[in-house]
Amino acid sequence: MNIALHGKNLNKKKLLVLEEIIKNIRSNEINIYTSKELKQNLTNKKSNLKKIKTYNFKILRECKYIFSFGGDGTLLDTVTHIYNLSIPILGINIGKLGFLSTFDIKQIDKTIKMIKKNQLNIDKRSLITANSNKKNIFAPYNFALNELTVVKKDSSSMLTIKCFVNNELLNTYWADGLIIASPTGSTGYSLSCGGPIVSPDNESFIITPISPHNLSVRSLIVSNKSKIKLEIESNGYNFLTSLDSRSYTCKSGTEITIMNSEFKVSLAKVRDYSFFNTLRGKLNWGYDLRN
Repeated sequence: MNIALHGKNLNKKKLLVLEEIIKNIRSNEINIYTSKELKQNLTNKKSNLKKIKTYNFKILRECKYIFSFGGDGTLLDTVTHIYNLSIPILGINIGKLGFLSTFDIKQIDKTIKMIKKNQLNIDKRSLITANSNKKNIFAPYNFALNELTVVKKDSSSMLTIKCFVNNELLNTYWADGLIIASPTGSTGYSLSCGGPIVSPDNESFIITPISPHNLSVRSLIVSNKSKIKLEIESNGYNFLTSLDSRSYTCKSGTEITIMNSEFKVSLAKVRDYSFFNTLRGKLNWGYDLRN
């Protein structure tokens, strides 16, 4: 069995944890391949695992899982490594909140046993695809698991964003920016801007303004079968467009088209995983925090 492993910007303490995990995996007669970024991290920190092999797209096709070692940001980065491969991502959480990376490093022994016995479930998540009237602006990764965000950059002035849904004008937003989130991304940036939480099995987009000038403007949920087009004016200044954690500088007058991706990402989950349990645990729902 082959397993791929990705992580980035790991400090010495986290690398020591990673070394123990890799030893555990190898003891179960499993071959390990790391990303080039992780291999470089291991080399820079003078780890004992410097001789580990790295993966490429061809090797990934032969891997049963890819482990994402970090937080949700690392998992989002891992999505760009597998692109449209059906290989499941198993997120090992050493970050902070961890809505996507749900496996505890203290349970790695149990996790490996479940992998060998095929006892994990696969959760399919939809993605967002973005294209622009500016050639190759998002190349080579024009997709996002969480969200596409348009936000001001070179000026304190608000952006003017015309938003069309299936060629019909929805609204002209005067705001610091606009977020188009997937259900998976509804617990991310969109949530912090007042957007709703949407169960990941919903087929929808969440349109959430960032600090809108009109206080009556609120988030809106539309079908992910819709085609959303944004026309952005920024008074001649540049603005930023991000797909998950990848940012691109754009010029005023840029048009962006957002649609549902043709492929989905597979996330590995334990069989008793519950999105609602995760919400209660991560957001402290139902807890009396006064005591």
